[in-house]
Amino acid sequence: MNQKIHGMTEKYVLRKAVRDVITDTVYRRQKHPFLSPPATLNPKEKLSTLLNDTLRGPALASIPFFDQKKVVGLLDNVNTMDKGSRVANDQILMILLSACVLQDGFGLAA
Repeated sequence: MNQKIHGMTEKYVLRKAVRDVITDTVYRRQKHPFLSPPATLNPKEKLSTLLNDTLRGPALASIPFFDQKKVVGLLDNVNTMDKGSRVANDQILMILLSACVLQDGFGLAA
């Protein structure tokens, strides 16, 4: 574990391995998560369609620890939110979509 995280520095071994080929800014930068593009900002895009179809359908209903009625309520209200709220809620919806994909593929909640 100390090879991956050294103090507060994540990916320690990787950083050391590439130290001579990256800038000091990149070397010292903190790790940040990759976030998917906001699906709710472009309702006509395929990702938005997939998100809505999946979260309103049987995939989410088959996962017992999510309340599909509340998720659908969020989906119904997302278009009335300001951009910042939509982006914040979008990440939650994408996590739910990911859970549905995993459930469909691997039956994780069964």
